[in-house]
Amino acid sequence: MRADADYFYVPKEFEKHSSMKETAQRRGHRKKWMAKTNFVEIRSFWHIFRSFDRMWTFYILALQAMIIISWHGTGSPTEIFSGSVFKEVLSVFITASILKFLQAIVDIIFSWKARQSMKYREILRYILKAVVAAAWVIILPACYVHTWENPTGLVKTFQNWASGWNFPSLYILAVAIYLLPNALAVVLFMLPMLKRCIERSNWRICNILTWWQQPRLYIGRGMHESFSSLFKYTMFWILLLISKLAFSYYIEIRPLVKPTKAIMRMSIGNYEWHELFPQARKNIGVVISIWSPIILVYFMDTQIWYSIFSTIVGGIYGAFRHLGEIRTLGMLRSRFQSLPGAFNARLVPPVKEKEQKKGLKTLLSQTFDPVEPGKRQEAAKFAQLWNQVIASFREEDLINNREMNLLVVPYSSDPSLHLVQWPPFLLASKIPIALDMAKDFRGKDAALEKKIAADEYMQCAVKECYESFKHVLKSIVVGNIEKKVIIDIIKEVDNNIKEGTLLENFKMSGLPLLYNKFVELVECLLKNDIESTTRDKVILLLQDMLEVVTEDIMLDGYKILDSVQEEVTTNNQNQRPQLFASADPDPAVRFPFRPDEAWEEQIKRLYLLLTVKESAMDVPSNLEARRRIAFFTNSLFMDMPNAPKVRNMLPFSVMTPYYKEDVLYSMKELQLENEDGVSILFYLQKIYPDEWKNFLQRVFDTEDQVLGKDEKHLEDEVLRSQEKDLRHWASYRGQTLTRTVRGMMYYRKALELQSFLDMAKVEEMLEGYRSVVESMTDEQRRSQRHLPAQLQAVADMKFTYVISCQLYGTQKIRGDPIAADILNLMVTYPSLRVAYIDEVVEKEKDKAHKVYYSILVKAVNGLDQIIYRIKLPGDPILGEGKPENQNHAIIFTRGEALQTIDMNQDNYLEEAFKMRNLLQEFLKKHGVRFPTILGLREHIFTGSVSSLAWFMSNQETSFVTIGQRLLASPLKVRFHYGHPDVFDRLFHLTRGGISKASKLINLSEDIFADV
Repeated sequence: MRADADYFYVPKEFEKHSSMKETAQRRGHRKKWMAKTNFVEIRSFWHIFRSFDRMWTFYILALQAMIIISWHGTGSPTEIFSGSVFKEVLSVFITASILKFLQAIVDIIFSWKARQSMKYREILRYILKAVVAAAWVIILPACYVHTWENPTGLVKTFQNWASGWNFPSLYILAVAIYLLPNALAVVLFMLPMLKRCIERSNWRICNILTWWQQPRLYIGRGMHESFSSLFKYTMFWILLLISKLAFSYYIEIRPLVKPTKAIMRMSIGNYEWHELFPQARKNIGVVISIWSPIILVYFMDTQIWYSIFSTIVGGIYGAFRHLGEIRTLGMLRSRFQSLPGAFNARLVPPVKEKEQKKGLKTLLSQTFDPVEPGKRQEAAKFAQLWNQVIASFREEDLINNREMNLLVVPYSSDPSLHLVQWPPFLLASKIPIALDMAKDFRGKDAALEKKIAADEYMQCAVKECYESFKHVLKSIVVGNIEKKVIIDIIKEVDNNIKEGTLLENFKMSGLPLLYNKFVELVECLLKNDIESTTRDKVILLLQDMLEVVTEDIMLDGYKILDSVQEEVTTNNQNQRPQLFASADPDPAVRFPFRPDEAWEEQIKRLYLLLTVKESAMDVPSNLEARRRIAFFTNSLFMDMPNAPKVRNMLPFSVMTPYYKEDVLYSMKELQLENEDGVSILFYLQKIYPDEWKNFLQRVFDTEDQVLGKDEKHLEDEVLRSQEKDLRHWASYRGQTLTRTVRGMMYYRKALELQSFLDMAKVEEMLEGYRSVVESMTDEQRRSQRHLPAQLQAVADMKFTYVISCQLYGTQKIRGDPIAADILNLMVTYPSLRVAYIDEVVEKEKDKAHKVYYSILVKAVNGLDQIIYRIKLPGDPILGEGKPENQNHAIIFTRGEALQTIDMNQDNYLEEAFKMRNLLQEFLKKHGVRFPTILGLREHIFTGSVSSLAWFMSNQETSFVTIGQRLLASPLKVRFHYGHPDVFDRLFHLTRGGISKASKLINLSEDIFADV
């Protein structure tokens, strides 16, 4: 490698010249002032005019024209077609030339300090612009005045051509020449392809045109949108400005003209106190005081009109893209039946690409095929994703055990049930209501069936409970005689339901008693106690249930028992057999059951359906859980690219810059009280009371232990025995690195689950992701052939998370607890990587100097192990600390996309499921080019802390939804906003990176990226 190929290489001749120059300066030579070679800025309020000169010019000219029109005649806008009014309106071009000259002077002033570092042609451009602007300031007024006084020659010819309007023809000619550059700019604006060719061309004439309009190094040169995008952009601003100017003219300016004329005609001789402007005529001071607030409102109300139009356009744009289809949990319940189809359509790769339907109907409505009872695999895929989301809520203590049981869906519907099993929170209280409805019903079966079917979820609950009732009895009753009795009764019920004679042959008044007995039986099955007393209770309950059915419900139930009696040989032929009571060696009842997760899940679900009598409208009760469920399900109904298989998705990385912020709260920090006597732990307990109770329930395993103890005593027990869990619970509710890492590692968890859905066989799918992973032995974990090991390998290939902990090396040497907390994070999440800058003092030719290395480490056997160690040419902190912290670590990221996450941000598992859909946007053209930055919205999770935080959170939500949606389309002017955005990694690495390296300017790298 050549020595001079290094960017930091300094030639020997330059070193010699520099040493001679320093020697001359030390001898007393006067140092010559050097022009700034970096960014030059002059702070001034004139930047408000210079940065928005076109806007100010347009508003001033429009105001002048509206005042002239309203001053004449009736003030109708049609007055402009009057010759005298039109002549006066033409004076706006004189005003425009003056403003243009002012702009040229301001440009020279702002660039004055950089004059010695500017090229000659740039200086010439500034001078010529000022000269030309000054010339027009003279020419236009002269022509305007001269043509009014003495029109002759060619001017008179133009005047005759204008017939009776008596136009100032020379002035019109001058205006036409003055507007030629603007006309050319309009043509190029409407023809973006022509403008792109001119800007990219090296022809002399093209260079002169672009040189006059803008500097050659203009950063957006050649980057233009399509004609349709320009048309939508133009129409938006035309409609907005028409509305603004119409409002200003009819509401603000025109009503003031008549009072102004009256005030100016009014003569005032005596003043009650001192006259402020004795030389002013026509009461001009009063006129100024009246018009001043109107003029201020005129210049400032554009923001109001923009807010109105952005709300309207953003709302319409979102409606056409199916945003907001589910806004509340009530809407979720009403559309939950289409949710499995939405899950499988959006989050599961299609077997074959379907042709997307087009048309107005498709644009306005979004429908998904419901999951039918026979499609067990599709229902299982939905259950895997949904239940993992609910489980993450429980792990985060947003819901308690009861709410989790009400929200989960069975992993695989029992094929014997022949129906789709919905979450119990949809079916809660339906069975008690249906029971009350049926016990006193008088009428035919069809009427009762119609009444139950009016509530679809009630119908599902009744069918599921009946099928589960039959399944439970067939599972626990194994005696031949008893099984025959049960089969005969079930067959009799089914035949009557099929023939529509159930109410004729069965007495519904006995159902409540049967219901109570069955609930007691399910409670025993749920406990699955091995004590003999429990078994005796189960047998007694089965006998009581049989008696209730045959004696109180069935009209001819005795016939079934008589038929059984005939087949059984007993000592006393007149005595009925004692059913369910036979003991070993051939017991008639199978109890207790061997531990089986599927059986326990089914019994627990059945118990909830039978016993939950109150409405589950408030499930989940936690506001954050409700918001997240509603947002996630709503997003599934919007338009998004199809999800590819995990093997085919774009690999991506996440990077987080970290300096010295909190990693994990210590017990000392949690218990330390401030001047008001309030500790962090006490504050969090009061801010999140429901989550604190859910945490106690999770830590102590059962709800009974939590409810049966005093909360203060329970807190002391947590402090004594559950210190680690308590620290994590508090840290997950603060702006800590631990919270950020947990959120970002949800990406890996989501990829493993999605890989399971892609690669699992049907048997494994129905068994469930959790069962397959947890049943894996250590030998299988080491083997790469087994499915769980393959899932981890695929996730590692597609996702990388790098935290740039700039001071980790120094903190580790000092024994800082922060270093230990970071190491614990790497141990907890083995795929996590940490990058830091290492300073090493090395000797070269007996001289000690610092050498800097960029190092990447991972956790191995509880210790950090170096993966890469890259020597840097010098101190990497050249610009601002945070951007440089990202710049040195970006080389350790992998993949084609890069998401930048701040240290105080979080992520959710349900949102991580949509990452591969999001990355597909990079492969889709949006206009004339592929996107290089994908914008993501933020949710401010500290909004519940105070009213001010709530207001700022809502303001942020408004901007990142409707506001940014409008900026992206139709305006096409949205820039990089913040750290959640996803970059095209390869594109930005070859164009300067994602973080600015300059110092002091563009202070917010969140907005400007590397620009």
